[in-house]
Amino acid sequence: MTVHQLCPSTDETEKLTIKIVEDETERLKAMLVRAIVYMHEQKCPFHEEFDLNDHTATQIIGLAGDGEPVLTARIRYFNGFAKIERLSIRSEYRGRGYGHRLLSFALQLCRQKGFSQFYLHAQLRYENFYSEYGFKPVGGNFGFSDYEYAEMVLVDAEPHAQPSKQIGIAPMTLNRPENSPFSLGPLEHRPSVERSTLHAN
Repeated sequence: MTVHQLCPSTDETEKLTIKIVEDETERLKAMLVRAIVYMHEQKCPFHEEFDLNDHTATQIIGLAGDGEPVLTARIRYFNGFAKIERLSIRSEYRGRGYGHRLLSFALQLCRQKGFSQFYLHAQLRYENFYSEYGFKPVGGNFGFSDYEYAEMVLVDAEPHAQPSKQIGIAPMTLNRPENSPFSLGPLEHRPSVERSTLHAN
């Protein structure tokens, strides 16, 4: 597996923030990137690109220093594996290593949730890109929206800690915002209230 080292840029236009979508403006920006890449560039019909799974997926957005939407992806979770989908980068931002940053972010997020197996559909021209991360083709190739795809799977050698281990020990950690799982959440900043006080009212 290849490890990609990315040098931070000092140029404001090269700054990139990759995060989970947190509001409707960021959600709209993510959808616009997909429309540009898949509907405009690749001529994918609207009803194939926006397939109703957006309502249940984790949406990721990449924003330039000025807030311009650059890239996006989404993740859906199944029993035992996470499916990484709709990775897309606007053409004018390609060739800067952003694809590596996007995939690394998605994998890291899934691992924080305890997933050790990852699945995706790779356009054949990008199969080598995913292979660098350890993804391997499974099954046969298939096509949709006029492109050929390969099913690819990555299974980590070591399982990751499961969020369920927090149950009965640290219940508030499971309430933390998705973008900051290691920082105190808004509910943890409130003073603790004794159970007896709650029942007294």
